[in-house]
Amino acid sequence: MKSVIETPVATEKTMLLIEKENKLTFRVSKSATRDQVRREVEELFSVKVASVNIMSDKKGKKAIVKLEEGFSAEEIGTRIGIF
Repeated sequence: MKSVIETPVATEKTMLLIEKENKLTFRVSKSATRDQVRREVEELFSVKVASVNIMSDKKGKKAIVKLEEGFSAEEIGTRIGIF
């Protein structure tokens, strides 16, 4: 199965989302759905996802993933090297 998550997004705004709202931001494939992103994040990082928002911009698609209480977006950010 082809991965729908392409790369994490690390900007000043996404860092604030990680710290304040427990959300991670990823660049995803153009055909990615919310369910696909949810499943892949849960499998890759062993977490539970509360919600997924997907938006399109001129560079492609981005997914903002909110983790459920008890799971740390900061810890995952550190693991994948964006901190």
